[in-house]
Amino acid sequence: MRENVREKSGFDAPAVVLCGLALVIFLYALSLFLQGGFLASRAKVVEAKQVQPANETLQAALAEQRAILAEQPRWLDEQKTQACMPIEDAMARVIEMNGGAAPAAQGKGQ
Repeated sequence: MRENVREKSGFDAPAVVLCGLALVIFLYALSLFLQGGFLASRAKVVEAKQVQPANETLQAALAEQRAILAEQPRWLDEQKTQACMPIEDAMARVIEMNGGAAPAAQGKGQ
């Protein structure tokens, strides 16, 4: 009598499938872990850039420039031929010199 015996070929299909599935799950978990670490480090860098106090040298230079722009009229040269003043003050002086009326525009089209 011939018995119905299956010979083993050395290939265990269920074990290979389970190992493959375990490998896929492991690789997916590893990618999530690495992505989480990257996003956390990027968030720290962004926060450091946004929260970091401003450069003191830059702040001093900006304050000096704002003071120059807001200052009162002054002469730029010793001969007193060129003056420096805020534009609003200059416009007010021109209107004042013209008796309260804005001067007529002068240009090529006129």
